[in-house]
Amino acid sequence: MVQWSGNVEDEALSAFLVQMDAWLARGERFGLLIDSSSAAGLSPEQRGRVIAHMKRHAALTSKLLIQAIVLQSLMQRTLFYGINLIFPNPFPSKVFADVASAEKWLLSMLGSVDRTGTA
Repeated sequence: MVQWSGNVEDEALSAFLVQMDAWLARGERFGLLIDSSSAAGLSPEQRGRVIAHMKRHAALTSKLLIQAIVLQSLMQRTLFYGINLIFPNPFPSKVFADVASAEKWLLSMLGSVDRTGTA
């Protein structure tokens, strides 16, 4: 689980992308819950970095990643959903209003794997 709040600092985003690389390097299926419910959002430059990272790793994420994102605003959730209809992610991804629902969906998608990645 990654929790963003306020303005996301460039250093925090860099650390997250390094961690994503490490998770992908394991070669094991994993769920990522991004709680952005108290975040202001990413800057245009940060969004560009995330998109570039996603494109570079699309072959791996399509096999390994399941993503749930928590957004407080109904408008943000609707926008996220609409963008994903037009430009679908290469991995299962769904947006939620609360962490509990996101976690429940991730666990159902992962089967018997718990939050720590053990069976």
